[in-house]
Amino acid sequence: MSMLFVPIAQQLPIGIPQGAPDFGRILMNMGFLILWAVVSAIAFAIVVPIAMRVFNRMTPGIDEMAELKNGNMAIAVVLGSTIIAMTLLVMAVTLK
Repeated sequence: MSMLFVPIAQQLPIGIPQGAPDFGRILMNMGFLILWAVVSAIAFAIVVPIAMRVFNRMTPGIDEMAELKNGNMAIAVVLGSTIIAMTLLVMAVTLK
């Protein structure tokens, strides 16, 4: 079975790595990973509170936090979906 996959793997554009790993490139990619994780976390920490304030301004007659404390699941679902939508927006911007 493995004899079938070896010729296929050799034809892939990335190929099978040959020689020693390039630790400099690995460390550089790890640094970029940490940098983008920090950038995304900062953007998320800025965007979500702003989105929650905008949501509160759009619903003037409803105190969402009091409704959450009372166990209102509809408000919980709406607020959760708002946070997920803002997360997807931050991901789309940072991964572009």
